[in-house]
Amino acid sequence: MRQGIAKIHAGMCALVLVAAPLSTWAQTTEKPTQTPAPAATNAGDTVTDVTVFLKRKSSIPEQNMRIDTRSASSCGFIGSDGSSDYIADYIRETTGTYDINDPNNFSENSPLGDASRESSGTGFFDRQDRGTDESGSETGSGGCTDTDRRFAAGRAHILRNDKTIYQAFDFFDQKKYPEALAMFKTAYNKIGYEDAAFYIARMYLEGLGTPKSVKDAIFWFRKVAEQPVNMRRPHPFDPKNPDYMETRAEATMTLAKIYLTGFGVPRDPKEALKWFEKAASIGFIPASKIVGDIYYYGNGVPKDLNKAYKNYSEAAKYGYAPAQYAVGQILEYGEGSIKADPNTALGWFREAAKAKHPGAMYKIAVAYDSGEGVAADPQKALIFYKEAAIGGNADAQNAIGTYFYQGGLLPKDDVAARQWFEVAARNGQADAAFNLAVMYTKGEGGPKDLVKAYVWFMAARVHGHENATTALKSIQSQMTDAEKAEVAKLFAPKS
Repeated sequence: MRQGIAKIHAGMCALVLVAAPLSTWAQTTEKPTQTPAPAATNAGDTVTDVTVFLKRKSSIPEQNMRIDTRSASSCGFIGSDGSSDYIADYIRETTGTYDINDPNNFSENSPLGDASRESSGTGFFDRQDRGTDESGSETGSGGCTDTDRRFAAGRAHILRNDKTIYQAFDFFDQKKYPEALAMFKTAYNKIGYEDAAFYIARMYLEGLGTPKSVKDAIFWFRKVAEQPVNMRRPHPFDPKNPDYMETRAEATMTLAKIYLTGFGVPRDPKEALKWFEKAASIGFIPASKIVGDIYYYGNGVPKDLNKAYKNYSEAAKYGYAPAQYAVGQILEYGEGSIKADPNTALGWFREAAKAKHPGAMYKIAVAYDSGEGVAADPQKALIFYKEAAIGGNADAQNAIGTYFYQGGLLPKDDVAARQWFEVAARNGQADAAFNLAVMYTKGEGGPKDLVKAYVWFMAARVHGHENATTALKSIQSQMTDAEKAEVAKLFAPKS
């Protein structure tokens, strides 16, 4: 309801600088270091990067409020096909008396007690004697009875005239949280709004107007998340707005994140997986990618490449870029029983690149740079490197640094090169950390600083650069006693 540096050697993309006396450590590998695993290029791609706290949607419901189809669930009356227009199809407002011969002409008053409840104790849920009367009107359990229609009409009347949900959101927007919480509960008890239950859960989770209680939050989130699937149309998915979540998907994903992170409860990866799978089952496509990640990395469950690939593929076919990228990574080199298919992998990278996925744009850049799978085109490679670098891909950021360092397609600019190397190094790119250290050693693009050079060589070693250990020994032999003391202070254990 609520809603430049000269062309890098073919495929190298991560040129390591040559700096006397460090020339023995220069790298000229023909291909970039690649890993077949679908490792994340940004925080949004990884299952462990979760947030329990919720992004608010618009406070006031933007669509016309409708009756939940369960209001006459004994016969699946009104809207069993999920149509949002079922009220117009079956109910119209009248001021007259109910005409049994006109099934669309209902009384606005429920003759059966409190129509805001799914059962009043005297309503159709309690009728056991259904059949057909002398006129042929339905009275039995095999179809919709006059009683069912009257019950739905009574709920329609209450729904059209109810203001509690609006009052609750008004209180919430004014930060009058205790009043908002009470009114959300009134709204839920009166009509059963899923948004009311969701906000009650959120307020317990964050301690808004009430002491924090993850237990109570879970109780209310489950009221939203556990609605029968066959009573709802699938969650709408738009590849251009993949993070949009309707209320039910958001409740389900929040439950998954609570158990995944152990937020106020014991950490339970299996319970988290259950809720992620449920979110996927109702059509929230990013959840399929997360389920794939859980199986790929074996997070709380045995690693299962086939289940991971199946879930990635399911999300990829709906246009979800991170899943398309993950499928491409597996197919690029092949893994387990899945054979390598570089051409298909490139196709998936192209699809993900359309959505500006940084990792996919880097892969396309490498293809144009190396001429693998496409005709070599340095200009196109540079364009994709730039796009991927701006998008946060550390390998691309390092590549742009090498373009500026060497000159050619971009003008030689040591200052810019050092800046790009530092950005990439801070993002954990080993070659960039090594390159930055070399520039500090030589005083290129800025002052010479052997202490910082040592620090970045250390970072390169931590991230697995094969020449970093040798570089550290060499740089240490060039440092003064004062510089060595500063390094020792930097790396001294914290008391």
